[in-house]
Amino acid sequence: MLHSRQAPNSYLRRTFFGSLLVFSLLSGQSAHALDNIGFVSASGTSLIFNGKTFTPKGMNLMDHDTLWYADRTTPTFTYLKEKDFKSLKASGFNSVRLSVKTDYFQNVKPPYSFNEAGFQWVDQIISLAKRNNIKLILDMHMPTGGVQQDYQINSVNQQFWNDPWLKGRFVDVWREIAKRYANEPTIWAYDLMNEPATTDFVAYEGLMKNTVSSIRAYDPNHLIMLQRGMFIKADGSWSMKYPEVDDFQIIRSIHFYQPTDFTLQSAPWFTTKKVSVTYPTPSAKETKDMWNATRIRNELTSLTQEAQSSTIPVVLTEFGTLFPKRLTGQLQWVTDVASIAQNLGLGWHYWHYSGPSCTNAFALKSKYGTCRPLTLKTLSGFAIVN
Repeated sequence: MLHSRQAPNSYLRRTFFGSLLVFSLLSGQSAHALDNIGFVSASGTSLIFNGKTFTPKGMNLMDHDTLWYADRTTPTFTYLKEKDFKSLKASGFNSVRLSVKTDYFQNVKPPYSFNEAGFQWVDQIISLAKRNNIKLILDMHMPTGGVQQDYQINSVNQQFWNDPWLKGRFVDVWREIAKRYANEPTIWAYDLMNEPATTDFVAYEGLMKNTVSSIRAYDPNHLIMLQRGMFIKADGSWSMKYPEVDDFQIIRSIHFYQPTDFTLQSAPWFTTKKVSVTYPTPSAKETKDMWNATRIRNELTSLTQEAQSSTIPVVLTEFGTLFPKRLTGQLQWVTDVASIAQNLGLGWHYWHYSGPSCTNAFALKSKYGTCRPLTLKTLSGFAIVN
């Protein structure tokens, strides 16, 4: 179905999942409660899989050849191969957060038909994951138009928020994903939108509600993951909060890169300063800006408490650091974050597993081999210990 201004009520009457959902609502039950064997589900603040607690420990994966480029809409297998999934499983990881974009799945030119190559690519990734007993999060890392959001407001990514047609196509793609993968338990969650770059919180929350409604017309099975949005407060300052969506299986995502002066140092898109920032901050600088394991514990605890309620689980879906040419404590930072997340009972996904380069990069592996064997070994140790 392509985007139209009419609500897809007819689909509720014509599909099994729509009928199931309507029946369950009329009977006062959630469709999810009727039958969710084999799928990860939420119970209070816990994730449950086949009657046991499920704690995701994994990696973010993406196709670097196409994800970051608005004019490239057919993904490749350069960075996602069978050997990678085998290696991840052998290292104890049980989940992959797969970064995708809506332009993989719907052609960017008229008549805006769905792009079968994108779905076939996901099908093959699902097969790789299934053969290696790894579960997937589908992370919509870029919305329609293929432009990064990343909480960085600019004239290019605001085109999405200013155009109802683009937002409608975003919903269309998620609806189509739900139609195709409703019965696929290898996928354990849909991460609807990565780091939305708008201070119009009402627009963001409305988009999330519309998207969830469209998904649930076909798919009562999968967990839906929501991220925080920005909003303008009465005094003109801005803050972050989660959209409120009335659904039976919502989970919330947190990202952690603090302090960014350390984790993003040497990134040309973050700063032009050539300053070497160390971790932990030397004790001689005992100020409010000092960072160590105690500070990270306080910050992660605060983020978790903000996101969590009696009925909503929380997952740390991104944490990571660039590795500059001269290391200044990066392995210790990764160790501290993973250890504290473990103590808080947070599932996590490191950003990211493989990439095109080893220097000034997040990647633990590249085409040249393993870049960060000690970091990978450290994360593997935390993954194995449940």
